[in-house]
Amino acid sequence: MQVQETMTINKNSKIVVLAEGFSAEKEISIRSAKNTSNLLIEAGFINSKCLYVSNKEDLKKIIDLRLESEIDLAVLMTHGTHGEDGALQGLLEMLEIKYTGSKLKASANCMDKLSTKQILKSEGLKVFPNLNLKQLKTDTSLFPIMLKARADGSSVGIEKIESLAELENKLNTEAGLKEEIESQQIFIEPFTAGIELTASIIPYDEVLYQEIGIDLTKFKANKNINIDADLVSLALLRLVPENDFYDYEAKYTAGMTKFELPAQIPESLSQRIHEIALNAYQALECSGFARVDFIISGDLEQEAEINILEINTLPGMTDTSDLPAQAKASNIASKQLVEILVRTAQ
Repeated sequence: MQVQETMTINKNSKIVVLAEGFSAEKEISIRSAKNTSNLLIEAGFINSKCLYVSNKEDLKKIIDLRLESEIDLAVLMTHGTHGEDGALQGLLEMLEIKYTGSKLKASANCMDKLSTKQILKSEGLKVFPNLNLKQLKTDTSLFPIMLKARADGSSVGIEKIESLAELENKLNTEAGLKEEIESQQIFIEPFTAGIELTASIIPYDEVLYQEIGIDLTKFKANKNINIDADLVSLALLRLVPENDFYDYEAKYTAGMTKFELPAQIPESLSQRIHEIALNAYQALECSGFARVDFIISGDLEQEAEINILEINTLPGMTDTSDLPAQAKASNIASKQLVEILVRTAQ
């Protein structure tokens, strides 16, 4: 088979947008894929289509496309387990199919939130500490806490626990929960009141940006973005959920979250967050599009505490997703965004 890594993607390239149905994020994956496929066709990539990967037979379709030279690029909208954790990336690499997003190692590390935290901490970046059951039983001042699934995205599996009594009740009534916590399939963090912010990072290529119609003078003058060599951190988005925190319901139910874009925070704090987001992206060896989520606490005008929650290597691309909204606020239209996505694929 001919290696496709050197192929230049153009308007005639055969692009397959993969949506994934193995995980709890199936619905969002399909919405992202449909929206991306439609935008690619609008942008002139006439040979774009969707392929839904839900079982072994669907995986064989990817192999058949490769053998028949019917795929030049796989655009991954495969949120969650198997699609975002390096498994699908590994298959595509074996088949020598070029694809969007981070490579196998970065995908695996970012999907595993504990690995993410360990790497970020080793680079001097702030993350919340992990708590264990023994600590919680001996120090009730640690409450409230957050229970989080180790390897799910889209705010799946996040739950706030207010007290030791509530935790003990859950441990006694939910089969297997204690074992999942002890094996760290579910981990525990302190709940910290603060503002929730997200930074989205995409590749920056002046020649490409100019070619697709982005006004570089206006773009570079935008004080809400941060350009660092071949990366740009887009306008920051502040999330104000109706719920206590940004859970799955708040994220994907209309009216459940208010969005402040660009985030109305001090400029000095904004620049710190941009820099930390870029450092986190590079520490995890990400590529393509990615989103870094934060909790900011303390005095925003002084030395606010910036904790990284997670890094998402395949951000949603639905019509209500964070990254497309941040791109729009940074003077990048949706059709331009998908063109950047496919033409910067490594």
